[in-house]
This record gives sequence, structure tokens and C-alpha cells, in this order.
Amino acid sequence: MSVQIRDTLSGRLVEVGEGGNIGLYVCGPTVYNHIHIGNARAPLFWDVVVRYLRSRGYGVTFVQNITDVEDKIINKANEEGVSWQEVVDRYTDSFHERLDLLGVNLPDVEPRATEHIPEMISLIQELIEGGHAYAPGNGDVYYRVESFPSYGQLSRQRPDEMRETEKAQTGSKESPLDFALWKASKPGEPSWESPWGPGRPGWHIECSAMVEKHLPEGADIHGGGTDLRFPHHENELAQSAGAHPDHTFVRAWAHHGMVNFAETGKMAKSLGNILDVKDAVDRHGRDALRMWLLQSHYSQPIEYSENILEEKRRSYERLQHLYSRIFGSTSSSELDAGLARELRERVDRAMLEDLNTPEAVAAIFELAGRVGAEISARPGAVHEFRALAEALAEILTTFGFDLAEESVAEVNGIRIRYAEEPEAGVLARVAEREGARRSKDWALADRLRDELKAEGWLVEDTPEGPVLGRR
Repeated sequence: MSVQIRDTLSGRLVEVGEGGNIGLYVCGPTVYNHIHIGNARAPLFWDVVVRYLRSRGYGVTFVQNITDVEDKIINKANEEGVSWQEVVDRYTDSFHERLDLLGVNLPDVEPRATEHIPEMISLIQELIEGGHAYAPGNGDVYYRVESFPSYGQLSRQRPDEMRETEKAQTGSKESPLDFALWKASKPGEPSWESPWGPGRPGWHIECSAMVEKHLPEGADIHGGGTDLRFPHHENELAQSAGAHPDHTFVRAWAHHGMVNFAETGKMAKSLGNILDVKDAVDRHGRDALRMWLLQSHYSQPIEYSENILEEKRRSYERLQHLYSRIFGSTSSSELDAGLARELRERVDRAMLEDLNTPEAVAAIFELAGRVGAEISARPGAVHEFRALAEALAEILTTFGFDLAEESVAEVNGIRIRYAEEPEAGVLARVAEREGARRSKDWALADRLRDELKAEGWLVEDTPEGPVLGRR
């Protein structure tokens, strides 16, 4: 069983994992600020992919780097009057804390750029020896783009149409498109010794060196945002293929779309229109954020708004409510066994063909709807879905959702279930409304329902008693 990934380079579906093992490399953060919800898309998505692949028996090596030396880090340190290491440590800790808030696991390997200086220097020397790089004598080293005829294939550009990505301070580049592999030391900046004098690595060379070190057979999948296709990934490919033309660097490139505000467009730190992950979790809960991100295909852009996230929160609560109704099932009917089998097959089919999480989630909701309809028509069926409850628990847990059971309160002899703790007095009115329904006092029941709705609560009436949830 193999996984098919739509490779950005070829545009075709590429099979990986035929031998049962998959090496995954994802470009991680440059640690100079807290991550926002746009930055969170990649780690959350790839965490789900890793969880799923391991659940299907694949051996996965997941590498996600930390860029801990870069202009933005140095500028931040200078602005605050602190060392660059202090900035790196602070925001690396922040990154890990926010992943934990989202329920995202750390990768198997989290290499830092500054831990791989010798590997980068060695790779740069190979590029110079092969004619792909040059040292003009001022302490800088540049990649010679014209030495790599296929440059531009990943980003679908021709060199004569490309913009200059890096301005040379000394005018020492042979071509405007050449990019830095090593930068000569400047006052107040971190530096390391090299054959070209003290300096620091360019941004692009770090990922080439780390892929080669931690995935020596090459990366089966290389992930990152669409904003990294050019110049970062284009330059990675040129470096690694230039130095080692007979070695596979990446088998499939997978780029995720950007997160945009529905009202204002692009979300970016440089524009100042970002939402910190911590704030997003506080507002909506991590399950709503997870549902929002997984219901769009990773390759497509996705929009954020408060209304969209509220809808995702409610949809997940409905799914969680259905699960809570059937998780204690003691028997399995023919319908149940068929639904459980169908659910697993549809999720596998979706995930194995280009990691199609929205199609997998759609299958979960579609089958959940069929179960809900069956229980509405035949309330006793609620105890006959043991196999589907097990399949749902397995898949939702693999996708990283929280399956905490609903809380139950008994008020005046009425059993009320709820996922979110209500304010004082809400449960009493839910119980009063249920009592009114049982005594057929529809006017009182409707008035209490409208009061609760105005305060942001919905009550679902079920044969097992009322279920309280947020609107």
C-alpha cells in the first residue's frame, strides 16, 4: 500500500512509501515572534498525516527544522537590546507551547540551523568545486544560478522573468539572480569560522544540509507553504541537485495554501493583521481550529473569520454529541458493521490519495448523519452502534480531536448533557423547559428556549433527555 502525493514539481501524483517507510521534511518556523494561526496550518496538518500513516503501519521519520539564525532574529534582538540566543530561546519555547495548545506533537527530529554549520560548509565547498558556486573574495559565497539549467521548474518560472531575491551589499554577484550561501560577518551579528572567513549561512542552504543529514535516502515528502516555493524551495532544489546530481533529494513536493482573513485578505506578521494561536484557542477551542483546517485541502488557501470558526465549533460539537450517544453501545447490527467498514474504507481512500482530509471529514459527517437519522426513526438503535463507535473513536483520535465525554447534570430529576460548562442558572432553565415540555406547556417551553438562544445556547431534545450546546 502506497501513498499518492501530488508533486508540485511534476504536477503528477507520485507514489511514496512503497517499502513501508516514509521520510518527511517540513520547513519549520524562523523563531523571532509568536506563531499565528496561519503559521499553525503546516505543523497541525503534518501532525495529522504522521498520526494517520503510523496508524496504517508506516514507519515515519518526521523532520521539522528550526531556523535560529536569520536577519529577522538579529533585527529583533537589536530592537530589544538582547542577545540573538535570547530571542531564539524565547520564541522556540513559545512555538512549542502553542503546538501543545493545539494538541500537535513535536517532530521526531527538530534540527536547528546553528547545529549544522559544518554540514553547510561542506555542502558549499562541494558546490564551489562543481562550478555551481563562487566566492568573490569578500567573505561571501553565492550560488551561480546559470549553472543549473532547470532552475525555475519548481516555481514554474523562467530565469529571465524572475525578480532579484537578494541584493548584494558589495555588488559582487555575477548575476542578480545568484543567491547567498554564506554571508560575511558584520558587526554585532553571530558568526562562525569558515574557509571564506567568519560569517553565517544563508537561509536556503540550511534545509539542504539538514535533509541530507537526517534523511540520507532523500525526503519522500518535502512540505512547506506556497510562499516558500520561490525562492526558498527553488534554491534548496538547485543546491542539492547541483551538489549531488545522482542522489534523490525530494520525491514529492507538497505545498500548503495560505491562511487569509475573509474580510481583509492575506494574514502576515509584516502586515500586522495576525491572530496569535493562543488567542485563537482561547476564543474557539482547539477542536474547532482543527476542524477548520482539516476541512480544506492542504494545497488550497483557506479563509478565517469569527463566524467560520463558530460554525466549525458547532459542527464538531454535534459530531461529539452523536459519538457520546453511541459510545456505550453494547451490540452491533448489520447496519452498524456496514457503516463502520464503509467509514474506514472512505477515510483510507481519501488519505491515501493526496492526503485529502476534507474528503475524510466529509465521510465522517455523512455517516454520522445516517446514524442520527436511524436513531431518530428508531430510538432504541442508539445502543446498536458498537462497531461504528469504535471506528469513530479510532479515526477522530488519529486526526487529533478531543473525545472527552460530555458532562452530565441532574436537575430536579431531569438528566442534562453538555460539553461546555454553562453559566449559573442555565441548567435550571433547561430543566424547567424540559418539565414544561413533558407537561405540554408549549408557551413556557418556547419562551425558555428563546431566552437560552438569546444568551448563545441551543437545546436539543432527545429521548435520553435534553442536550445543551453553544449556538
